[in-house]
Amino acid sequence: MELQSIQAETNSESAETQPTEPTLTKDELFEILKNQRRRDALHFLKENEGTVKLSDMSEYIAAKENGIDIKALSSSQRKRVYIGLYQCHLPKMASFGVIDFDKDRGTIALRPAAKLLDSYLNDEPSVDDSNREFRMGAAAVVALFVAAGLAGAPVLSALPAAGWAIVSTISLLVFAASEALEI
Repeated sequence: MELQSIQAETNSESAETQPTEPTLTKDELFEILKNQRRRDALHFLKENEGTVKLSDMSEYIAAKENGIDIKALSSSQRKRVYIGLYQCHLPKMASFGVIDFDKDRGTIALRPAAKLLDSYLNDEPSVDDSNREFRMGAAAVVALFVAAGLAGAPVLSALPAAGWAIVSTISLLVFAASEALEI
């Protein structure tokens, strides 16, 4: 009987010591990322090798929010961000296991679960964004040609108004379909 209880304890201890991959549900991911201050906090942590002081983070975020240099911040601008981070944002992120937040020391450190947010924090435009810019530019060019043709610009006025209506309708349909299909 003793042997069975020792084996059971050993099995439960070994199961507890095995590292598990961090996970977050979609709801948790969205809850963390829905606020700009939390996204800025994560960005600041990543820029500073994963460990920062709350005062430094507060200054960085306050300067960003106010569009000014850190040296130009007023104490009320710093304090407003500091309190929001201290009371709301950092405890919430800590509760999801994304950071360690020591309120007494004012230190914040990234945890392994923060890597799950990396793909959502990428500031570089995606391929779809650059394609969207191209489509919008092409639509603007077509709109200019249609307007110039309807206004009677030389060469373009050779096409009657009904022709320009057809050209603009077809162009509109092509752009709408490419936007819907994200081509």
